[in-house]
Amino acid sequence: MYFKMMAFVPAMLFIAPAIAQTATDAPAPKPVKEKKICRRGDAPTGSILGAAAVCHTKTEWDRIDAANGRNADDMLRRSRENIGTTGH
Repeated sequence: MYFKMMAFVPAMLFIAPAIAQTATDAPAPKPVKEKKICRRGDAPTGSILGAAAVCHTKTEWDRIDAANGRNADDMLRRSRENIGTTGH
């Protein structure tokens, strides 16, 4: 029994790194591509004619919408502040 254990331990020293290496060499899963969502952009003349489609992923649209919301809130805040300082 002692002899079998002594033969097993050195064998594991050679086999374990090979097993570990093959487990980590597996290809990484491909990232899931987000579907593009297209919205009609603004036409240069302000009409609905000539408007081009603007396409982004949902994540990108969420960022754009959040930035637009912050900008709108900032403009409202500024207009309220200016109303109080006009002196009328």
